[in-house]
Amino acid sequence: MTADDELLSQQEVVKALNNLVVSVDKDYLHEKHREKITEQITTSLNQGDFDGHYQFHRFKRKLESLLYASSHDANFEITWRSGSESLTNAPDRVFPSTIETQLLESNIGYLGIDGDLFNEHAKSDVDNAVAYLSSATAIVIDLRSAGYVDLDVAKQFLSYFVPTGKPIATLTLAQNNTSLLVASDTGFKMGEKVPIFVVTSPFVAGSWEFVAYTLQQTSKATVVGTRTMGLSYLSTTTSLSEHINLVMTYGDLRHPSTQESWKDEGVIPDIPCEATDAVTAAFELVEKRLNSETKGK
Repeated sequence: MTADDELLSQQEVVKALNNLVVSVDKDYLHEKHREKITEQITTSLNQGDFDGHYQFHRFKRKLESLLYASSHDANFEITWRSGSESLTNAPDRVFPSTIETQLLESNIGYLGIDGDLFNEHAKSDVDNAVAYLSSATAIVIDLRSAGYVDLDVAKQFLSYFVPTGKPIATLTLAQNNTSLLVASDTGFKMGEKVPIFVVTSPFVAGSWEFVAYTLQQTSKATVVGTRTMGLSYLSTTTSLSEHINLVMTYGDLRHPSTQESWKDEGVIPDIPCEATDAVTAAFELVEKRLNSETKGK
């Protein structure tokens, strides 16, 4: 039997819906939809629309349809969880990550992210990778295969390239709670004059878009490749019951000065090219930059 076929008791369905109302009211980002969602769920409960036992896939389809009809927000998702599953903001399916670092000819650095950078060692892995490249004359950051990354880890990554205390984003949460994200003290910073080239693909999303966009907007990096996915909203996973999770939008990232973002249109590359050719193109640009700097001395 698959998770879709699992039978949910009436008690668990009611518990999940009541907890959903609480979660949306407390943490859902979009103010204008919150009241309508909670009213609709409460009305459906009172009218007995969810009475009886439900196979999980039926409950999932019905509830997701109701949430979309109330909000027109396609980011809501109902997922299955085991009773022992811990709660995190990570996606349901995590693909182990690798961070590849190389120092190539002319001391050019390469840093490639592959998979989901989500575990207790993520920050130390990032620290070791950037530290290894601290002597590089230029750096190519390859995000084409990067998956999920926690916002806190993305912020740390940016902090190696941005002066301590400098604003890097405005973060808006539920109830219009807004805060400023600033670069943290990472112990060392990459040199101001080190050229950075960020390589992108259409699959780069979320917090890695935040990294690419921020480096581009602070004039720290040249983006090479294709437009990214265009997801500036942050999602969180909340337990509604023993077997039911709710995925919903809880935050929005924007440029701290312009209040603009990469939402919908993605991070637009400075040098457009196919993702398969982008790393080669980035290294060619590095060579040109370094050669021109050498001639200028």
